[in-house]
Amino acid sequence: MTPILIWLIAFAVVLTLLLKRWDASINRGLDGLLPAVLRSEDDRWVWCPALAVLVATAVVQPVDLLLTLIIIGVLALIGTKLAGWVVNKVQH
Repeated sequence: MTPILIWLIAFAVVLTLLLKRWDASINRGLDGLLPAVLRSEDDRWVWCPALAVLVATAVVQPVDLLLTLIIIGVLALIGTKLAGWVVNKVQH
């Protein structure tokens, strides 16, 4: 029960901090990293919880973080390839 409670507290704290700092720093950093196809008006509500989950997981179980990062990396790779394929199909 204790790890779940620690995870929830870490998640809430990190999410709050990310949402408060979104316009000041995080949004600018992601704009440089993300291609235009992956940007939207509501990036805040996608990236802040995702980053909060990663940080909370790193606090509670760092080994699980590695697995989480691998899964996110594979999903990002598939999404990138799929987006490229869709853009290719639309252009032809």
